Amino acid sequence: MRTGRTYADAVSPVVGVMLMLAVTVMIAAVVSTYAGGFSGGAEKSPQSSIRVTPDLDLHRIYFEHNGGDPFTLSSINVVLRSRENKTSLSANDVGSSKLRAFDEVGSSGSGADTAVKAGDTFFIEGEGIDNNNGMKFGSMILTNNTQITWLVVDKETGKTISMGSFYL
Repeated sequence: MRTGRTYADAVSPVVGVMLMLAVTVMIAAVVSTYAGGFSGGAEKSPQSSIRVTPDLDLHRIYFEHNGGDPFTLSSINVVLRSRENKTSLSANDVGSSKLRAFDEVGSSGSGADTAVKAGDTFFIEGEGIDNNNGMKFGSMILTNNTQITWLVVDKETGKTISMGSFYL
């Protein structure tokens, strides 16, 4: 005896569930592709560990790359802060009243496009003041016994590569 159900009655719920599952997967794929486009365009800035050492006799501040991503001197700014004073220095400032040198130790001439990687050291050179009791970078004067905060910033992204502080 037949109950009145057919083969089509049993298949219909299975087909409906499969169609709903397929539509859900397609919607998830579209949303994932759209949302993934937002993060794909973001540029990553280098991250490095840098140790800083001032030298009052030579009016220099040395930056030793201790590990992390390499970068070029032409792609960075060095920002110095002392109390409420702040200055931003780049390789383009060499020869101006702000900066005498912005170079890699051991390089000959302008090394702005050479890669600074782990083990390399670069320096910025300003002018001496008051019998070597400080340094001057443009209008910013760094005096002895003052805490200086420094940042190495990626020019392209504006993000900090490394930062720290030292006492002059």
